[in-house]
Amino acid sequence: MSDKPIANLIIGAGPVGLTAALELNRRGLPFKIIDNDGEPTPESRALAINARTLEILESSGVSEKLIEAGNKVEKITVRNQQQTLLNVDITQSPHKYNFLLVLPQSQTETILIEALKEQSQNVEWYTSLKSITPMDNLFKCNLETNDELKTISAKNLIGADGAHSTVRKTLDFSFDGESIPDIWSLADVEISEWPYPFNNAVVTLTEVGPIAFFPFGEGKGRLVSSKPDILNNLPSGMKVSKSTWQSEFKISYRQVASYQKGNAFLAGDAAHIHSPAGGRGMNMGIEDAATLAYLIEKNQTERYTDLRHPVGEKILNFTRQQTERITSPGMGLSIAIKYLAPLAFSIPPIRNKALKTLIGLDTPKPEWL
Repeated sequence: MSDKPIANLIIGAGPVGLTAALELNRRGLPFKIIDNDGEPTPESRALAINARTLEILESSGVSEKLIEAGNKVEKITVRNQQQTLLNVDITQSPHKYNFLLVLPQSQTETILIEALKEQSQNVEWYTSLKSITPMDNLFKCNLETNDELKTISAKNLIGADGAHSTVRKTLDFSFDGESIPDIWSLADVEISEWPYPFNNAVVTLTEVGPIAFFPFGEGKGRLVSSKPDILNNLPSGMKVSKSTWQSEFKISYRQVASYQKGNAFLAGDAAHIHSPAGGRGMNMGIEDAATLAYLIEKNQTERYTDLRHPVGEKILNFTRQQTERITSPGMGLSIAIKYLAPLAFSIPPIRNKALKTLIGLDTPKPEWL
């Protein structure tokens, strides 16, 4: 075992773990960050970066780089296969980040890693956590790097290691909830025909369920469907020339009862998973990580669960409700969207509240911002 304990050991170098590293470093707090892969994820995975995340990452100098690399979605259109039902202009929000930023997770991770490198910090790649033993006020962690085993100790252990978190499982955190049996599908595509501009996200209500398109930029983007085999159920007006990634998945709604056990903390998908509706997953995890770094600096980590669990619970309930609404069969949804939603959006307080939700400002603002 190394003689000197590590103050903060971060498990996982996705957007959540990288945010924890950047925020700890910005606050002058030492850390080690490890990941069992050897590079950022090659897949696009999470896409949406909302206004709250851009607020949080401003201080680390990352937000401007994300905006430069990403695609600003300024309008959301809801339609059926025949007609437009609703247009939502996100730029009507008074916030300076009055858009949704769409950027593949692989690029987001690359930008965060480069920001760490500029601060002379690096991820320890090809390093996996094999076991954890709590002892006194420390955690003895066995790590494996390129088949070489080593043991280190850490004061604070931060599990940012995803939905199948080793930290969560090893330390026996509860992860109660349910999995929905329906199979969803997605595809990242290049398109040759599409009647909408590429600053416009489009949700098409079809007979087989909703199909959403989120543009990465000119001529490319992601399709998401509540049914399998999305490429054989394209929205009207779209012609796909190439698919660069496809996946099928099921939705689960789960959250740990507590985000911490002593000085072991969970953030992101390790602590909560839910529907992709609203693009809240990665953003919630980034906010978890930044909040934890703030509390570590203030020596107030006992507040972490109290601050983050209610927010996670709210987003789980919100995404469940939104998913159930858009996947409900029948004409009721189309009628409500076509006739009631425009009326609601004509009332400034209702419109402003809806826009705050769309850009991720519907939860309490972190106290350090």
